[in-house]
Amino acid sequence: MTEKIEGDATMAEEGLAATCEGIVRDFLANRDYEVHAADGWSYDGEDAPIVATDGDETVLVAVISAYEEGSTRMPELSVGAAEFAIMRRACLLYLADHGDVDAIRHDVVSIVVTGERQAKLRHLIGAWQWAESRE
Repeated sequence: MTEKIEGDATMAEEGLAATCEGIVRDFLANRDYEVHAADGWSYDGEDAPIVATDGDETVLVAVISAYEEGSTRMPELSVGAAEFAIMRRACLLYLADHGDVDAIRHDVVSIVVTGERQAKLRHLIGAWQWAESRE
């Protein structure tokens, strides 16, 4: 899933994406996720999302970022059919590349940067998920 970048030209797109990814990595680490360094995995030529572990689940995390100086709005977490299909495909391709994964899910984190050292964040856990049956 690609990052959606909105807002004015005050913050360059690449800088915004990197800043928001760093915020999400810190956010997840503070919630006891084990955030993995990029392992070079990608799908459909897109950059790999953040890869983390939550308990025994592998978690792919897409970041939706926006810059809106002084905004009071909460970040939106609308996942449409097209995004859902991308997340499903990403998880299945990750499973094909990593045979030792028993459970995987795709989360979405939406961030609105509202000023220097200020941001609002929402985390959608399990937008898509799969677990191996243990019966």
